[in-house]
Amino acid sequence: MCFRLSTINVGTCLFSVGMGTPRRYIVVLSSYWTKSMDDVKFARVYHFCNSKYGLENIKNQRLKIANVMELNDPFELLFCEMTDKAKRDGVKSLKASFAKEFGFLCFSRSYSSPVQWAHYGDKHNGICLGFDISVSKLLKISYVAERKGFHNGMFSTQGQALKWLIEFLTTKHSSWSYEREMRMLCRLLGSERVGDLYFAKFSELMQLKQVIIGCNSKVSGVEVRTA
Repeated sequence: MCFRLSTINVGTCLFSVGMGTPRRYIVVLSSYWTKSMDDVKFARVYHFCNSKYGLENIKNQRLKIANVMELNDPFELLFCEMTDKAKRDGVKSLKASFAKEFGFLCFSRSYSSPVQWAHYGDKHNGICLGFDISVSKLLKISYVAERKGFHNGMFSTQGQALKWLIEFLTTKHSSWSYEREMRMLCRLLGSERVGDLYFAKFSELMQLKQVIIGCNSKVSGVEVRTA
């Protein structure tokens, strides 16, 4: 289930920061993504996949939610400086705890990148799904060349903790900037589950609007229309 963060308690994390003693941080994401349907604005974003799963996505009206611990970048959610062991253990613990409750749907702002077609579109044999998604549900990825600092002051107020948490979820190394990524945060509880996999259903706030077939794909327009 993809959700509005206004009602979600992201949870409690226990870890040490620098020379400080262990503290319990409870980050409640409030007043966030709360617009009614009358106020919704949409953005067109794209999801690359191979032909088999692309057609299954269309047929079943859903997308697989990415497991945080199995993302293609092992440094995902590890954006801050962690030379201190207490920091390192704390952030890794937070990542593991987060992965038990949440996952991502990952999109690009562009369908025309040959590198993305090669990496995620099965070497141009796959398809690309274009969605109109509520802007309020999308998080834009920031790309940085170096890890950011990490200290106690970053959690002194709920506002500062929220700012850090959003950076935690949306910061990647600059080498990935070609992806032009947008992502949607999904709660696993309540999502459709098949075995160990979780899926988010298409909805009013995530509408499939476009299907682009790769230049090497054997998928036909008929297959797409009848999926």
